[in-house]
Amino acid sequence: MNSLNTKERGAILVYAVLMLGSILAITLSLAAIFVPKIRSISNAGAGSVGAIYAADSALEWCIYTNRGNPALAQPMMSNGATYTLSSNCAPTDQPFTARAVGTYRGVSRSLEVSNQ
Repeated sequence: MNSLNTKERGAILVYAVLMLGSILAITLSLAAIFVPKIRSISNAGAGSVGAIYAADSALEWCIYTNRGNPALAQPMMSNGATYTLSSNCAPTDQPFTARAVGTYRGVSRSLEVSNQ
């Protein structure tokens, strides 16, 4: 009986190593699938926020300039975001509508404001 226990002693160790290897393989496979998806979701959210801030900054500048306030330089985005304005923001007594499209990391968002 003693010789039987001696032969079976290493079987548990082999079983434990196989189980740990299987769990590690499953975990790494799931990580390889989900990490890129999580990364793309977080980048899209950051791009959307940066784009909306760029459009908002452009519209704020346009409204400020349209009201005849002292000259102020157009906003410069330090994070690489860009914007385009679809109207002339020069001071006028006439109602105007301004539209700005902000773009950041390939995501575009637009805002429109009208002064009636």
